[in-house]
Amino acid sequence: MELFEYILLMLAAVSLSNLVNRFIPSLSVPIIQIALGMALTWLPLHFELELNPELFLLLFIAPLLFNDGRLADKVALWKLKKPILLLALGLVFLTVGVLGYFLHWLLPVLPLAAAFALAAALAPTDAIAVGALEQKVKIPHQTMQILEGESLINDASGLVSFQFAVAAMVTGAFSFKTASLSFISISLGGVVLGLVLTFIKYGIVRWLRRLGMENVTLHMLIEILTPFAIFMAAEELGVNGILAVVSAGIAHSFSYKQMNPEVAKLSVVSKSTWAVIIFVLNGLVFLLLGTQLPEIIKTVWNNPDIGNVQVILYTLLLTAAVLGLRLIWMLVMDIPEGEEPRGPWKLEFKKALILTLSGVRGTITLASTMSLPFFLDDGSYFPARDLIIFLAAGVILWTLLASNFLLPLLLGSAHEAEHNAEEAEAKIEILRNVVAGLQEQATDQSQSRMALNHLTGTYNARIRLLKKNDDAEEMERKLGVTALKWQREYIMQALKQHEVNPYTAYRYLNRLNRQLFVYTRDPQYKNDLIPFKSLEEITGVIQQVRLNAQERREESNRLQSGIFAYVLEQLRELQNTGEMEPEVISSLILRYERGRLRLTRQESISATKREFEESLHELSRAGIQLERDNIQLMFEAGRISRASMKEMKRDILFMEHDLREEMG
Repeated sequence: MELFEYILLMLAAVSLSNLVNRFIPSLSVPIIQIALGMALTWLPLHFELELNPELFLLLFIAPLLFNDGRLADKVALWKLKKPILLLALGLVFLTVGVLGYFLHWLLPVLPLAAAFALAAALAPTDAIAVGALEQKVKIPHQTMQILEGESLINDASGLVSFQFAVAAMVTGAFSFKTASLSFISISLGGVVLGLVLTFIKYGIVRWLRRLGMENVTLHMLIEILTPFAIFMAAEELGVNGILAVVSAGIAHSFSYKQMNPEVAKLSVVSKSTWAVIIFVLNGLVFLLLGTQLPEIIKTVWNNPDIGNVQVILYTLLLTAAVLGLRLIWMLVMDIPEGEEPRGPWKLEFKKALILTLSGVRGTITLASTMSLPFFLDDGSYFPARDLIIFLAAGVILWTLLASNFLLPLLLGSAHEAEHNAEEAEAKIEILRNVVAGLQEQATDQSQSRMALNHLTGTYNARIRLLKKNDDAEEMERKLGVTALKWQREYIMQALKQHEVNPYTAYRYLNRLNRQLFVYTRDPQYKNDLIPFKSLEEITGVIQQVRLNAQERREESNRLQSGIFAYVLEQLRELQNTGEMEPEVISSLILRYERGRLRLTRQESISATKREFEESLHELSRAGIQLERDNIQLMFEAGRISRASMKEMKRDILFMEHDLREEMG
């Protein structure tokens, strides 16, 4: 019962950290979670959590790395392979080597193998922490792609190095030649095992689907269990479990390329489920650090070999060494320039500095140090375990603070209101581009035009929601009045040219005058409520009263058809001038198109409806693809943040799923 209560408290603290961040956005969520974890230790709880290092590695690192692989941008990984590999492999091994010897020299209390273990734990970066900064600073798109690709691969390379260093410390034996050969063999073995087990899982899933078992809950449960099963199998077979889950995650992402209704539904559920799991796991790691930190600080503080101020200075020196190595590597290897020609020295240095400060240490660093064993093979305590965790936590904290407060100085602060307004404009431009693209694809057939107008109305409604503009309603009212005047203008012209039945025209004109007087209060329309100018006109109208009901209906339909055509022509001319917002005009065009549709003869209604629905589905699919393409273009241009891109693409998945459901 106590364990259950403790877990509930931890989950509540994870939720609370997000709420606190909403009111104190200047503080990163991980910092808030560490503070809340420390606060939990002050509560009168009668439960002390004992962490099992092996379980910690399985419970946190396996699903986190599987998710990283699942979400990896494979196109960007290949396109930016040179800078990503130089950072994820070259810089990691350089950091382990240089920082390991530096730590051993700085802190003789740390054995060389333990120093290498800490250096390896500090090597991986955390792109999730940097991604959260996009709400405050505009990180260039290519920089984010490099950081995410680096994070995926250096998580694996850093953790593999960490495991070798820990093994050397625990066993007391190390051979560079043996370790190198072993590194290659177990790494390749891990990648192959991950791919093989993923292939086997696909076979099981296909077999279940052939049996008719399309239950989303069942398939989602299989997906959640996959990283744990693969990691455990890898550890049992003696290959690298970390690389196994990363390769499995990348292979797993290809399963959603075949978009049938079942896979689309599972994709929507999968995104939401994994988002919750990853948020909770990331939060729990930092909360657990917070709960362990008071005891770790007490142990370090009471260590007679190291002074209190001295150990804090060590964390600062270690952070400076980590970031300094990263900056030098960036400049020496020309990583900031990518494939572009090299710019001025100051600009290249600024780019390198941005990439350096963006290399925040986070969850993987923390999870790996907390997975250190308590004992060596000879039964003695792992040397300076608490000190290693304290130093890692210090580096995480300093890099988080540096990215929080120094990156905005380099990139320029993006005030929330200004940032939101810019993103809203970009989203509006996306939707307008979709409407323009649909207009190019629509045919001249009436049903295609009506389907286009229907979809245009939907996109315009979304644009109006984004604009939140109070002037839009006033513009719509004014344009509506103008359209009524166009109707009146057409009727007067038709009367003069004797193209319309006078009785039908005067009835319609009388109604229009009343509406115009209500909207404008112009006395002209009040005086024209009886628009007969001569006895001859009155006599003509009286003669037309003798029309029967069918003839009157036909005359009325003919008049309305002419009115709709004339007003639509005027609206489209106005649309081409660009004098008014296109959404306001499109909304009125849709209303008049619908009015014209109602005049369609009854006998063709069923056929018309079928053709309309077919055109609507076809254009809807085209609109979804256009929107997806435009979202990607806006993201690559830096107009929208990664979070907004993911949210918009998730909305598209929902729309795509609904469209498939409608089509049966």
